[in-house]
Amino acid sequence: MCFIVSLAIWSTGAYSALPETPGESGPNQQAAGAQAQTPTYRASVTDVQVDAAVIDGRRQVDGLTQQDFVILDENRPQPIVYFGHSSVPLEVVLLLDVSGSVQKYLRDIAAIAGSVLRKLTPQDQVAVMVFSRDTWIEQSLTNNPDEIAQAIEQASHEQPFGSGTRINAAVLSASKFLARNRQATVQRRAILIVTDNDGMSYGVRHDDVLRSLYTADVLLNAIVVGRHPHPPVARPGAVINPDFAFDDVYPLAAATGGQAIAASKPERKLAEVLERIRNRYSLVYHAPSGAQPGAYRHIRVELSETARRKHPHAEVNARDGYYVNREEAKNANEQQRSR
Repeated sequence: MCFIVSLAIWSTGAYSALPETPGESGPNQQAAGAQAQTPTYRASVTDVQVDAAVIDGRRQVDGLTQQDFVILDENRPQPIVYFGHSSVPLEVVLLLDVSGSVQKYLRDIAAIAGSVLRKLTPQDQVAVMVFSRDTWIEQSLTNNPDEIAQAIEQASHEQPFGSGTRINAAVLSASKFLARNRQATVQRRAILIVTDNDGMSYGVRHDDVLRSLYTADVLLNAIVVGRHPHPPVARPGAVINPDFAFDDVYPLAAATGGQAIAASKPERKLAEVLERIRNRYSLVYHAPSGAQPGAYRHIRVELSETARRKHPHAEVNARDGYYVNREEAKNANEQQRSR
């Protein structure tokens, strides 16, 4: 299963990068580096960003450098032009299910949110969105932990509108919100959804949501509450109408490189998930020329031979690919011809 990765091609000007200190690791170094070593980076139209995590057992591997990674686009190695780690600013949407079965868990999260959110850096921004049948913004992007905590508290008392829970539609709305607020400098964009995973798509298909997440360069993580975290399994041979299928955050999270975890006490998982988002590696390379607009291109991220010897049991968890947009393909081909 993919754990942490996201990819994007941006349509902004030329880039510049200030590399991080090689081997940056440890909680104190990460906190200091996040504030003092935030990289300046502006992506060109031909750049692809990959955010990846290296997992060894249950822990994330810290202290890796640019030379420890290999990126393959359609099985061809690509030169890495930018590398960042825990100092990359976060843009996170806390997407909270306010259906009746979930609200008691939100009150527990609200009780500890203030202390967790104070660990964010001034460069990080968090928004709070809530959903049941409909989705709405409780708090737009802010770096003020008090405003975020207050929005979570308010969400824990929201009354759901109408019947049914539309998880796919909520994730789609959150990804579009992040896409609208995307900046030219490199950010780690993520959705952290808290839900009981009990919903029906009502015309919003899994593939539509996934493509929106890919396009917006958004990682999906989920904390799933309740006694039945997975939707019912279809009977063998049953024909599933994708317009009326059960929503399921597990495959969506995996496809974006994220993780969905079941938790009876989600307030204990909030800090852990945010820390896992923080401790990913950001890698950027120039998109290959010749890519067809609308095409899906496969990506694989591996450890270098030297890094594999140091971490023989580690796995690089990364999303599988990205979609090529028309403008990016045109510019990539033009730049290749001019070389």
